Amino acid sequence: MTTYFGENLKRLRKSKDLTQEALAEFLGMSFQAISKWERGDTYPDITMLPIIASFFGVTVDSLLGTDVIAKEAKIKEYCEKYSHLWSEGRITEVRDMLKQATVEFPGNYDLLAKYLNALIQSEYSDEYKISIKGEVQRVYDMIQNHCSTDSIRIWAKKLMCRYLRDLSLIKNSGVDFSEAEKILSEMPIMQNTRDYEAMYMYPHDDEKRAAACANGMVEMLRLFGEIMNRRHKNFLDADNDIAEAYINLVEAVMPDGDYGKSHYLMVIHHQRIGVRKYLAGDEKAALRHFERAVELAEKYDKMPDVIIHTSPAVMGVEFDKTKAYRFWEGSFAEDVKEGLRNRPQLSDEFKNSEEFKRIVE
Repeated sequence: MTTYFGENLKRLRKSKDLTQEALAEFLGMSFQAISKWERGDTYPDITMLPIIASFFGVTVDSLLGTDVIAKEAKIKEYCEKYSHLWSEGRITEVRDMLKQATVEFPGNYDLLAKYLNALIQSEYSDEYKISIKGEVQRVYDMIQNHCSTDSIRIWAKKLMCRYLRDLSLIKNSGVDFSEAEKILSEMPIMQNTRDYEAMYMYPHDDEKRAAACANGMVEMLRLFGEIMNRRHKNFLDADNDIAEAYINLVEAVMPDGDYGKSHYLMVIHHQRIGVRKYLAGDEKAALRHFERAVELAEKYDKMPDVIIHTSPAVMGVEFDKTKAYRFWEGSFAEDVKEGLRNRPQLSDEFKNSEEFKRIVE
């Protein structure tokens, strides 16, 4: 029998402003029995369930909490399907599924935030971004006005900030860039994030402190890689030395090759360096970096959904690929190869060389 019974009985009793003694008198039981039921120490005889349910005007399923269990199972199913489809780049399917889920469970803000994420990222055309403006605002307002979970509210702010940024760059969208900046100003600074503060939380517990620092290192490496990726508008502007320093740092911290959240950034920066090496006239070095980018992308495709870091500095930290950021659909390796084949900075002669063809084909 589910432990929801005790919680539901206590809630229903208090809703009628009854003491345990008063309820016991109505049911012909001792108040000690009522107390044990509510604590979950014992349960009533099965023949008592319809009587208790009738007294409170509810169904037996509701009294037992089986309807709650079914609801939680369905929400879990939606979340698991979200992760699965997202990991395969099927964002449009995620959006449509979660739209239905939010109708079915309108008060679940985790599903609502996931729907907002998929709604914004499922398509990238200017027409689409403008067309969803009203729906994005509706969902965002529901989360900000009614959700009490800070992590969900901040996630929604991040999504809305980027969405408004994109809209502000579209002519006649009706959105000014200052709207995105306003939301940005409301978000916590880096030092106030959970991952940063967790490293200071356990001076008395070596194991927890080590785990928090390992997780903080994983997050900071990813953040540094993202900063490097967004510092320049394109590969031509890249700073080769810093990009190589980033790769060397990640490899030093994660010598086992378990790059986790930084994995896709390693691929990006190897491509970045490869282009710079090519433009500097070092075609052999360029080919080495392009080959490494493809190798890492292929490794990412074959990686299980969840890995546990084994490199000493980050040992024990979990990486869940289904929840990771992605900008490609389908195979990461094929996306990288296609990008290299279409890279405008590379000459046709270079692209037609046997070495380059071996890498991308």
